[in-house]
This record gives sequence, structure tokens and C-alpha cells, in this order.
Amino acid sequence: MTDEAVLLTADGPVATVTLNRPGRLNALDLEGLRLLGSRLRAAAALPGVRCVLLTGEGRAFCAGADVSPAGAATGGADGRAIVAAANDVVLTVLRADVPVVAAVNGPALGVGVSFAIACDAVVAADTSWFQLPFVKIGLVPDGGASHLVPAAVGRVRANRMALFAERVPAPAALAWGLVSDVVPAADLLDTARALAAGTAGASREALRRAKHALLQFDALEAAMRRELDDQADLLDGPDYAEGMAALRERRDPVYPA
Repeated sequence: MTDEAVLLTADGPVATVTLNRPGRLNALDLEGLRLLGSRLRAAAALPGVRCVLLTGEGRAFCAGADVSPAGAATGGADGRAIVAAANDVVLTVLRADVPVVAAVNGPALGVGVSFAIACDAVVAADTSWFQLPFVKIGLVPDGGASHLVPAAVGRVRANRMALFAERVPAPAALAWGLVSDVVPAADLLDTARALAAGTAGASREALRRAKHALLQFDALEAAMRRELDDQADLLDGPDYAEGMAALRERRDPVYPA
């Protein structure tokens, strides 16, 4: 294991991209988000690769953007850069010329939910769960979540995640349509790799055309633009400052009535 925040390995037709900040539950700062986008593009472009596998090292898939004092967005241009980098990751997954399979090995939080459900198949460990806790720290869902989540689970269930920050365990995520498979944690990587390897005999050009035919980018990109504007405003506001202070001090935030 290296000190790099994101690792890339390849084995025949499958390239694996691994989030590698287990001590931070694979939360990514600006540099890490940019590296993730770069690694995903490199993985999809490797000769002979027919599928990319995205997973996390340790006990989490991805805890979203890093909100530690060292990695947290502080508003203004910094906040916009982080949201833009997260958006780039999601669009890179969607625009890849080969399928991308997520192996969700633990919690997927915040933009980590978007990273997972942007993939073409989502295999989740039975111990994993999904949550959009943005409103608890004075922010809105980003990474295209305002489009991707309702598209996957419907508006009412999306409201439960986005407005009430409901934690959705893997079995419920399967029933809702947020993931495609739930397997025992011990079997996760083998199952996901077997699924990814199933594309080995496929035409790369046919995969590209079939994948892109299923996508509608206009609505997603409009949602991302709105999210970016909203998030930039909120990052400069008092509610986010209070939310972050409460998080650091391990207390409940106190927002204006």
C-alpha cells in the first residue's frame, strides 16, 4: 500500500481504482478528488481494459469530501473548486467508454453516494450503507446527487435521503434500486470482479455506444450547475460555519429558527 490517495491496478480486462485514505474513511480533499478523476480516465483508457472497478480501502467506500480542518472547504473559490472536482469524477465515470462497477465495501456518504451510483453497476457489501448528510452541516447534496438519486429511487425516497439525511442500509438500498446487488462482505470483491470480467469478450466500441445511449447528460449537468451555485453560497454562510464547528466539537449544531 502506498501513500497515494487513489491507486490504479490492472488485471487483464479489468482495471481497479481504489480510494486509499482508510484513516479518513476515504474522504477526499481537492487534490484527492482531482487524482481520482485522473486515475479513472487512465483506467478506462488502458489497452485491453473492458471494465473499471471502483472500490475503497479499509472499512469505508467513501465518506465524501474531506471535512477535517486540513481538508475542508472554506468557501468561495475553494468550495467551488472542490464541488467542481467532485462533479468531474461523476462525469468521468458516466462518460467512460467502458462500464464502471462500484464495489461498495462500507459506508458511502455525501458525494461518495454519487460516486457509487454514477457507476453502471453497484455491488454492495451487506454491511454497507448510504447517506446524504449535507443538510446537517448546512449544505446541499452535490456531485449530481439531486439528479442521480431521484433517478435511481424516485422523488419521495430521494427526499428521505436528502432532506432527512436518512441512513439507507444495503438491503434497503437494493429494494429501492440504489444498488444492483448485495452480497456478504467477504464475497464483495470476488463478486464485483466477476461481474466486471463478464465484459471481457465484448466489443469496446459496442460497450461505448451502448453505455452512452442509456445516458441523458443535459438534466444532470443542469443539476450540477445549480448544486455548484447553491453550495458556493452556503459554504460562505453562517450555517456551514456552525455545522462544521458542531462537527469538530462533537455536538448538535444550532441553526437560526
